[in-house]
Amino acid sequence: MPVELVPHQNLIVLGRLAGSRGYLWGTGGNFSLRRSESHFLITMRGTALDQLDSQDFVLAPLHGEPGEPPEASTEIQLHRRIYQTRPDVRCVIHLSPPYTTLVACTDLALPTDLVPETAIYLGELARVPYIQPGTDDLARAVAEALGKERWVVLMENHGVVAVGETPLEAFRRIEVLEFLCRLVVTARSAGLTLRGIGEEAVAALRASYGAKSRR
Repeated sequence: MPVELVPHQNLIVLGRLAGSRGYLWGTGGNFSLRRSESHFLITMRGTALDQLDSQDFVLAPLHGEPGEPPEASTEIQLHRRIYQTRPDVRCVIHLSPPYTTLVACTDLALPTDLVPETAIYLGELARVPYIQPGTDDLARAVAEALGKERWVVLMENHGVVAVGETPLEAFRRIEVLEFLCRLVVTARSAGLTLRGIGEEAVAALRASYGAKSRR
């Protein structure tokens, strides 16, 4: 039988994985995990995600005030608003991978029908304009952009937020999005024209993989 990890251990593993993929720089990014109907676990302010240990997390109230508790990540309100509006979400990840962040600083379109994996894992991407990080304005904008069915939001000139029912599910979306952004940037740099598989093929993929496939 697989060994069930304690909650913070799941996020520690994600941090190491994000570092190995080259998605991290400095102390940017933050992770959180819903723990109950009233609280969630979130990384602390100023932590390096690829060097997390059990002391780098804080339990935060779901309906607390902005900035509460003060030792939590500066983006705590972003996570809080998402959990408040999406009871199905168990994990929130905010990162700034290089290709994703590059695209977030441009007007490049991101067609999610280029390959089956992008169609299945990403679904409909959302995008919000630049809003000062750490503010409730940004938190509300991202939560609204996610709505009830989206799973990934690009924050212009900032990075990405991905959500899921599990930490690995949310992280897979980050991986697939970074792959997509790399494809698009590389193709544009080479003067290539991208060709997707089309709406009918995407619909068939999602139907064959079932409702869970978008997650």
